[in-house]
Amino acid sequence: MSESRLDRGTKIYIGVLAAIVLAVLIAWLLSLDPRVWKLNDRLEQDPEIAAYPFPFRVLEIRNGVAVVASPRSPQVSVIRFLGVIDPGLRNADPDSPAAVTAQKKLASVQGRVRKLVEAEPDIQRVSWRLDADWLAGHGVQVER
Repeated sequence: MSESRLDRGTKIYIGVLAAIVLAVLIAWLLSLDPRVWKLNDRLEQDPEIAAYPFPFRVLEIRNGVAVVASPRSPQVSVIRFLGVIDPGLRNADPDSPAAVTAQKKLASVQGRVRKLVEAEPDIQRVSWRLDADWLAGHGVQVER
């Protein structure tokens, strides 16, 4: 007869821990949405969107609403974001020709993202969510 090296309490602890890890893994797998991957692949394949310095991506789809990462919000001015992707605009007047051109380009790309995402039959609208992690990675702190 082989002798067990673990006492009963340790075996129960390991069993409970394994069950919790398994439950979290199953919940995470069930939360994954292949439609999100499909849309993100489409965004990455679009030359204009893929060439833009900010990685627009679908974060989730819920009840016909696609939540998409955005570099701007009321918390982060557009000129502040533009200064991140083009240091020449860091202290620019928002009405300067270069800033206006950059704002129009951002609006154009963001509009293209919206159209591509809303082209899916089960998506009625896009909701934008500030990508505070991306901004933080580029030196812009955002209150959450």
